[in-house]
Amino acid sequence: MKKKDKIGLKVRMIFLMGLFFLSFGSITTAQIDGKVTLDFPGYDQDLETAKATVKAYETGNWEMLKKNVTADARFYNLGSYDSLNVEQTINYWKKGRETAIPVLNEDGVWLGVQVPEGPREGEWILHWGRNTLHYPNGDTISFPYHVAMHFRQDKVSQVFFYYDNHLIIRALGYDIQPPLKEEEEGGMEYLIDQ
Repeated sequence: MKKKDKIGLKVRMIFLMGLFFLSFGSITTAQIDGKVTLDFPGYDQDLETAKATVKAYETGNWEMLKKNVTADARFYNLGSYDSLNVEQTINYWKKGRETAIPVLNEDGVWLGVQVPEGPREGEWILHWGRNTLHYPNGDTISFPYHVAMHFRQDKVSQVFFYYDNHLIIRALGYDIQPPLKEEEEGGMEYLIDQ
């Protein structure tokens, strides 16, 4: 990729990130003005359940995980999967432990919110932290993550995972390139350069 094109790509990315944060900020402000609450009656119990659920993942305590989630709980954005049920999630994590053991930082941030109406209605516990994967050969990969847990009847009913896949991919020694297209003369160029 030409230097000029790289600069143009960076400028476009910064612009898009700015738009994202501006739109997110206005949505958040509108929701707070529209009755979203940071303190709600079940907060302490939901927080305890959320922390125990995250600890169950870290320690591989699958019985504790099952105890803290609803029978129909869904887990979103794990690996390349859109969503998994409880058993599929446990199998996914068990398979992952054959390669690496997770260790979560102890000083993660926790926030409870209650949304009174709309598609995200209900009680939520949000959590930000850092996961370090330890491999048998001594290598480690550390990355920030965010988890949003939705509660129903004092149990976790939905979990949304967000983490920096690109950082993980780079740490594994891979690189991500933009898609290519063939030029009429037979050469290749990046689609983003158009």
